[in-house]
Amino acid sequence: MNKLRLLALGVLTLSAALQPLAAQTRQIGERAFERAAGSWTQIDPDGRQFAVDPRVITVRFKGDASRNQQDNLYATLGHTELRRAATGFVDIEVAAGQDVFDAIDAYQASGLVDIVEPTTIGRYNVEPNDPGYASQWFPAAVSAPAAWDITAGSPNAIVAILDSGTEYTHEDLGLGADAYQNIWLNAGEDPWSDPADPSTGNGVDDDLNGLVDDWLGWDFGSGNNDIAGPFYHGTSVAGVVGAKTNNAVGVASIAGGWNGPGAKLMIAGVGDSAPVGSILDDAILYSGAMGAHVVQLSLTVGQSAAIDAAIEMARNTYDMSVICASGNDGLTSVGYPSVHPLVVSVGATNQSDQRASFSNHGPDVEVSAPGTSMYTATTGNAYASTSGTSFAAPTVSGVVALMLSVNPGLDSETIRQILRDTADKVGGYDYNWDATRPGHSFELGYGRVNALAAVQAAMNVPAEIFKTGFESATE
Repeated sequence: MNKLRLLALGVLTLSAALQPLAAQTRQIGERAFERAAGSWTQIDPDGRQFAVDPRVITVRFKGDASRNQQDNLYATLGHTELRRAATGFVDIEVAAGQDVFDAIDAYQASGLVDIVEPTTIGRYNVEPNDPGYASQWFPAAVSAPAAWDITAGSPNAIVAILDSGTEYTHEDLGLGADAYQNIWLNAGEDPWSDPADPSTGNGVDDDLNGLVDDWLGWDFGSGNNDIAGPFYHGTSVAGVVGAKTNNAVGVASIAGGWNGPGAKLMIAGVGDSAPVGSILDDAILYSGAMGAHVVQLSLTVGQSAAIDAAIEMARNTYDMSVICASGNDGLTSVGYPSVHPLVVSVGATNQSDQRASFSNHGPDVEVSAPGTSMYTATTGNAYASTSGTSFAAPTVSGVVALMLSVNPGLDSETIRQILRDTADKVGGYDYNWDATRPGHSFELGYGRVNALAAVQAAMNVPAEIFKTGFESATE
């Protein structure tokens, strides 16, 4: 069986595994529970909603249940006792991939417990202290603040920003008064003696990748290690993904951490004022070789066999998620490489959850995200509002970074499926216009991304599903 057929089988298996269970609601006292897109939510009588922890349940064993009986039950169910409180309640980690209510049913059926219940992930009821957050509508639109109660981004998730360059000295991206940064550092290269001056490297290709002193990345357009670039575009894209959040400076981002390092931004310049097609494939391959998990593209170029080959290697060899803006022509077709079948094409929405008027759309759009009046970092150590699908795509890249922060083993096809399954069907559009793709709309693809739902779904994916799906595709 060839690789493409194996990949298709793997995707079908994954899709089936992520489908909702038959039972969609449960009730415990006055608390209602609803399951959607593979995740349970607790709904209190006053309407407040909380994500159910997919890994932990709480029980209280009956007084006559011996410790031996309890341990035997754990062994039978593949569970692990985490902690035992003086009140008699026990927190238990359920087996990987097991639905929490299946676990609850098993404990009730055992006759050994008098109370068993799911646990939830709550909220701290605070907003980021970044002064510019009040001007940012897009994090709340994709439920990022609720997702931040689970994760605000991990340095283990690396997003390659292939753009016009990024101002790596920006206070909200690189080193600032808070003494940490979200710019990726190449551990194989010796640091520059002056972190703000690319000419102060040691002049040696320490990691033997053919590029001298690429400690903070590489400018493929200029052929040197000065990744700053003169154009604001790349800095603003990077700001949407990973500006430092809750650091009392500037703005918040989707995956910028919480007063500490968030997702790492690997910078690769692909043209100071316009993307250059001849070097885009090199930058994609560099990202994969240097360990990026996501390739963020907010650009359009002419179709190229060399770029096609680089995208295929990005997915099939490096297993990177390739995210690309659909384009700003208002057309019913998306640009290239957004149209490539291995690329997640992202359209833009406005503050009313409608398709932004400029956003390219149609059959090839996968999902959409906020893309108008996006207040973010810009050059000159400053902040500004900007619009375009260029800023919708990094919103999705940030969501993917959050997913990888809670489940680093997710493969790119699993990530793509989760983005589809958890997107909100907003805008009042027809999400069944194409009978072969239920849930897809002509205007927004599978919907506007939802960071909280995507993170919850990522937490729920058992290792054997994503591992089997990926290995089947690459054998």
